[in-house]
Amino acid sequence: MGKVAIRRALYGAAMVVIVVLAVGLYRAKSDASRTEAHVRALQSEIAEREAGLRATRARIAAQESPENIEHLAEQHGAVVGSESSALPESQIDDRLPAPRHTAPHS
Repeated sequence: MGKVAIRRALYGAAMVVIVVLAVGLYRAKSDASRTEAHVRALQSEIAEREAGLRATRARIAAQESPENIEHLAEQHGAVVGSESSALPESQIDDRLPAPRHTAPHS
């Protein structure tokens, strides 16, 4: 084998390596783009769910507000904090379940 043949073989091998590297780089960039799009979609979904959670918490806070509780109590004929709506002691056993006894942990 002469110097020219060796040189051509090296050039051919170098070209194959360059093509393989170019294809690998293209695939890596393509995978990175897909991953980046997936991450953006997940971030968007997280933002939507957090907004929904904030809205739900705001609705809960409005439902638990003292003004709302007083309004609901008035609608149902109860007076908030009145002792007349409290259960008499003699009826507590009839209305509440008996306490359950649990075995002590050893």
